[in-house]
Amino acid sequence: MTNPYDDEPQTQVAACVQFDVHRGDVAGNLGKAEQGLQQAAAAGARLCVLPEMWSTSFAASYDKDLLARSDAAEDRLRELSQAHAMVIVGSSPEARDGVIFNCARVHDCGKTVGSYRKLHLFSANAEHRHHAGGSDPLVIDTSAGSLGVMIGYDLRFPDLSRYYFRKGAEILVVPAQWPEARSQHWRTLLRARAIENILFVVGSNRTGHDASLKSEEDLSFLGDGRIVDPTGEVLASGGGDSGALVATLDMRTIRTMRRMLPLQRDERPSVYRRLWDETMGDMVRQSREGQARK
Repeated sequence: MTNPYDDEPQTQVAACVQFDVHRGDVAGNLGKAEQGLQQAAAAGARLCVLPEMWSTSFAASYDKDLLARSDAAEDRLRELSQAHAMVIVGSSPEARDGVIFNCARVHDCGKTVGSYRKLHLFSANAEHRHHAGGSDPLVIDTSAGSLGVMIGYDLRFPDLSRYYFRKGAEILVVPAQWPEARSQHWRTLLRARAIENILFVVGSNRTGHDASLKSEEDLSFLGDGRIVDPTGEVLASGGGDSGALVATLDMRTIRTMRRMLPLQRDERPSVYRRLWDETMGDMVRQSREGQARK
């Protein structure tokens, strides 16, 4: 019998490219991204994840010029994915039908093969006042493996990562701007998503400082990008410095762990459906209340 994994690479190199994302400075942010991608490519990386809103950071408004410069920077990322023969993922603003989405594009060796609009907007920092929320998850086969895509605050919602697990994702990629004040949550949630879904997690967080959209208070970002394997082991972690954070992923770990721990076989979907139905009314009511507070 032919093994379906025979033609798949046994190991590959992944990277987080972290840097201080300056609000509105698209050229400067692109320069930092290019430098980090060059470092990752020199280390043999096939997959690179950039921070959330890497080209512009979060802004209270996006004029046509800023959006055009951001789109051009995304085009440059696509070109770099071809030049370095890698998959690159990082979120940036996307304008559609008069609204702005926080959108992660997946560039694979010169082609944009998918995009994901952030589902969960961080209302505690007024993200919902400046962006529209997406509604579609993204699981996509790439030259670096099967990816599930999240952005920042999405990491707190385990139903999304569980969907990716059931769809066969091997690597969860998470561009983020996660502040130092909740850095322990970031570290814990990255490991939790890896362990509970038996996949690799590559989370790239920005460095530096920025003003809150809600209060203008200064927010500090540690960087602290992390690459976590399916057992929860942290393969690489970063500090406050810019640059590429690199680790080798042994893809056989996923298959071994999923044989040892047959989660899909042991799940109880009929019970989960009953519990979901019991709480659906409260969920809808609370969600509508949240919409009314905007």
